[in-house]
Amino acid sequence: MQLKISTAPRRTSKHWRNDVIEWDDLVERTRTTHRTSETHEQYMAMSAAEQSDVKDVGGFVAGHLADGRRKKGNVLSRSALALDIDFARPDIWLTLAEAIDVEAIAYTTHKHSPAQPRVRLVVPLAREVSAEEYVPIARRVASWVGMDAFDDSTYEPHRLMYWPSTSADGEYVHQHYEGGFLDPDEVLASYEDWTDASTWPTSSRELGARAGHSGDRQADPRDKGGIVGAFCRAYTVPEAIEKFIPAYERVDDTRYTYTPGQATGGLVIYDDGLFAYSHHGSDPAGGQLCNAFDLVRLHRFGDEDKGSEDTGGRTPSFKAMEAWAADLPEVREQQLADIAAEFEDVTGDSGEWMSGLDLDTDKSGRLRPTLPNLERLLRADPNLKGIAYDELWGAIAVRDILPWARPAGPWRDVDDAYLASYVESRYARFAERDLRNALAVVADERRFHPVRDYLRSLPEWDGAARVDTLLVDTLGAPDDDYTRAVTRKLLCAAIRRVKRPGVKFDTMLVLAGPQGIGKSTLVARLAGDWFNDSLSLADTRDKTAAEKLQGFWIHEFGELAGMRKADTEALRSFLSRQDDVYRGAYERRVAHHPRQCVFFGTTNAEDGFLTDPAGNRRMWPVMVTGEGERKPWDLSENEVEQIWAEALR
Repeated sequence: MQLKISTAPRRTSKHWRNDVIEWDDLVERTRTTHRTSETHEQYMAMSAAEQSDVKDVGGFVAGHLADGRRKKGNVLSRSALALDIDFARPDIWLTLAEAIDVEAIAYTTHKHSPAQPRVRLVVPLAREVSAEEYVPIARRVASWVGMDAFDDSTYEPHRLMYWPSTSADGEYVHQHYEGGFLDPDEVLASYEDWTDASTWPTSSRELGARAGHSGDRQADPRDKGGIVGAFCRAYTVPEAIEKFIPAYERVDDTRYTYTPGQATGGLVIYDDGLFAYSHHGSDPAGGQLCNAFDLVRLHRFGDEDKGSEDTGGRTPSFKAMEAWAADLPEVREQQLADIAAEFEDVTGDSGEWMSGLDLDTDKSGRLRPTLPNLERLLRADPNLKGIAYDELWGAIAVRDILPWARPAGPWRDVDDAYLASYVESRYARFAERDLRNALAVVADERRFHPVRDYLRSLPEWDGAARVDTLLVDTLGAPDDDYTRAVTRKLLCAAIRRVKRPGVKFDTMLVLAGPQGIGKSTLVARLAGDWFNDSLSLADTRDKTAAEKLQGFWIHEFGELAGMRKADTEALRSFLSRQDDVYRGAYERRVAHHPRQCVFFGTTNAEDGFLTDPAGNRRMWPVMVTGEGERKPWDLSENEVEQIWAEALR
């Protein structure tokens, strides 16, 4: 399997090369090390800067970088985890063998010694992950081995990893662990909410440091969904203490004492009441940075977790707190107000919208994940107004800006994942089948046809004749009745076919003339965004050509000279077809695809393409010299609009 990778010859390189590498090749690339001239003892006596220079034999980032720049925010994707184990015990190899049950490699770094191992762990992923996904995945995998063994900064997505290098007398160890590629989705699913950084595994060093400052790693608890966010929006930590935790005694605005304990003022309030950290060893919340919900949970229901191996939202204390908090009038009022405010922002009319929702009134306070609710959400959310059904493509398409970075055009498989993530983060988790069905229903309600819309938007024809002499003026075609007639018929047929898909038109206008005079350019100018020149004669022998027709208005068959009998027969049959019937890739049913397009042919030869023994009526050849009054590439957008406006009359 290939992995995306970025490499550079030095750590200071400003440009990193985005490339791909087979996993097996990466395994082999790291199996041997680059030996440097100094001894291990000499290396350890060097300054940090000198050590960096010695071990800098080039490096890699297991992913691609925007613009080839290795800096924070520039990671486009990661294809593998690469983590430094800087605090390993001598038995690290046994630990890794027991902890790692997926495909991976581990190799020693330049500082490594048998007494003080230093190891780099590389784990390939079953799919590419974003920079945001990378960190919780990397931390979870590190927790399998032991968080305290890893460098606390090793989880940075843009962090470089040096290729293997070893002192002249140093030990180099390389281990290859065989197994399946790590499934990122399974790892992310191990979190209740993988975007909540407070739930990520941390080392004891990080936890100790956290006690001395504000919860800057923590996401704002008021932004959380469900009961936790509602509770934290209803109460600050001081308000929750005053109402629910009599064991605390206020010292000042930022400190409280846990009265059953011996210390004083050990509970510290951070971030204007969003968090608290208790230094009291006997405090049920001791040693933990808590929001209002968790502080009350630990004090009221913490004992219920004894003996339980569950974590996060599955613990008995969380479930008990969730049920208890859901009955609090302030929390329930906050839940309903939040939902109403959110949908008022979406629809502008909370009353009508709320009355149609099937609200889940149980302890979660969230919408019930039903198909009708999902349809309403997709239909009303202004951020999703750009989703519609493109009748030219015969598929769902994007017409406007979506909440994720994505150009206009046909709906992609990855858009399903982005939509699911958006809906879940904003509203609730819905079944994949319901998401697919709701998307189809809402998109179908917003059908559009880009070419019909274009034709309807054309300005009034200015009265200047252009259609009949288009080939004469731009390509030097003969100015005779035949040329004028076939030009107008082809353009009118193009209009007719998008207005009435499948209407009979089995003829192709063929432009025959010297190379480089603009034959293809003229066709492309006329077609605009709906031009396709990827058709080949070979495509016409099966459904390949029919599939290539979707989404385009005017197609070009290039270089028709020298057609064989088989080509002629296949092309004749293809041009005669009015409706392409086939089952597309990944589709469940055979479907009709009435033709909405017309065809031009181009060739540099003056003959050799009229080879049909049954007659060549499907070919309208026009000889062109390129000696027109103007060139095809000089046609302005306004002139093209006037050509179509005239043809519409």
